[in-house]
Amino acid sequence: MSTTEQSPDHRALAREWLITRITLVGGFIVAAAVAIYFGYIVPQIIVPRQQLAAAQARAQAFATAKVELCTMAMTAAKNYGIVPQYGQLAKGILGATDVQGRYVCLAITSAARYLLAADLLCSDLKNPRCVSLYNVVSQGDGAVLFQRHS
Repeated sequence: MSTTEQSPDHRALAREWLITRITLVGGFIVAAAVAIYFGYIVPQIIVPRQQLAAAQARAQAFATAKVELCTMAMTAAKNYGIVPQYGQLAKGILGATDVQGRYVCLAITSAARYLLAADLLCSDLKNPRCVSLYNVVSQGDGAVLFQRHS
């Protein structure tokens, strides 16, 4: 029987079956596209953003720790009378040394510059015992103004 000879009921049933197949195939295609988008594309976008945010948070925490360490070293140098009370820390100057846990900060006055070497003894920078002033060197002539005895 050809399609022209089919009854209207058969043609309607054939149309419904065609629409059902198109809907099922289209639904699978949409489901696959959604799965690919949320399973592969979105993680490629979100994870780097999270990693960037975590790296920025670590950098900010490290910058804060550097300022706290240098501030505590400067306070100790002022308390010992090595650096004048009007001395200030130079901005952003903190260097690591060859000794693990020892850092160097730059302090300045209008007349002199000082390198403050301090040892970080623990991770709690709120505790004054965690930072120990190791030595103070005058940058002008390289004279050691203070040296901690071990």
